[in-house]
Amino acid sequence: GDNKSNPPPFKSRPSLLLHDAAIRRNKRCLLAYHAYRVDKLRELRWETAAGFTSHHRALLSETEIDFFSEYDRLVSRHAARVDLDLSSDLTPPEEDFIEVRVAQHGIGRIATEGGSSVALDIGTTHHIRRGDVEHLIRQGVLQQLNCEESC
Repeated sequence: GDNKSNPPPFKSRPSLLLHDAAIRRNKRCLLAYHAYRVDKLRELRWETAAGFTSHHRALLSETEIDFFSEYDRLVSRHAARVDLDLSSDLTPPEEDFIEVRVAQHGIGRIATEGGSSVALDIGTTHHIRRGDVEHLIRQGVLQQLNCEESC
């Protein structure tokens, strides 16, 4: 007795090739679906800033919830390490300088990165570096003007 495996009969080869092609196609589809779900979980992390609703939770598997939690932990730890709020602005600014209008009383003067200071009196508009006032815009103290309002 020879223990060598005999090749399948010639008439079976087309069905074996078709079966193999179907398995490979299904595998590619499943991997693409998995990659899509992982990308959606990453997007959800950035859109919701580290949390999701019970509705989202009901749509996720236990493994996906674990992935989301671990991804959130890694992003949060990295943000703390570099001392930067990574969720502050999801799109990079187009310009360094912006037009703002002061919307609240009692702000006073602020120091800019360039070493000068600016008096922020209510109702005044300023052309100022975004980094100097971004936190005030998020707090609602300043309103960013678009070109139509300021030009």
